[in-house]
Amino acid sequence: MNKKYLLTFLLTAYCATFLRFYFKNNFVISIIGSFLYGFFISRKISKSKKEILFSGFFACFTSFSGFVHFLYQFIIQGYYLKLFIYLNVIVILNLIIMYIGFQLSRKIT
Repeated sequence: MNKKYLLTFLLTAYCATFLRFYFKNNFVISIIGSFLYGFFISRKISKSKKEILFSGFFACFTSFSGFVHFLYQFIIQGYYLKLFIYLNVIVILNLIIMYIGFQLSRKIT
C-alpha cells in the first residue's frame, strides 16, 4: 500500500466523519449515505477509488452507532414493539433510498 493511497483514504474518512458531526441528525445522514451508496455502486470506478469511497467515506459517514444508541433507549424504556417498528422502518427506507440512487445513476450513464 503506497503512502498516497493511505493519505487519500485517511483524508476521505476524516471528511466523512466531519460531515457526520456537522449534520447531527442520524436520519438525514442515513438517507444521504444510502442514496449516495446506491448512486456510486452502479458507477464504473477503479478498484482503489471504490475502496476509498466505500470503505473510507461511507463507512465513516453512515456509521450506525448513532442509531444503536437511539434504539437502545427503546430497550431501556421497555418499548420493544416501537424498537421493532423503528428498526424495520430504518432498514427498509434505507434500502428504498439506495435503490433510488442506484436507478438514478443508471439512467444518467
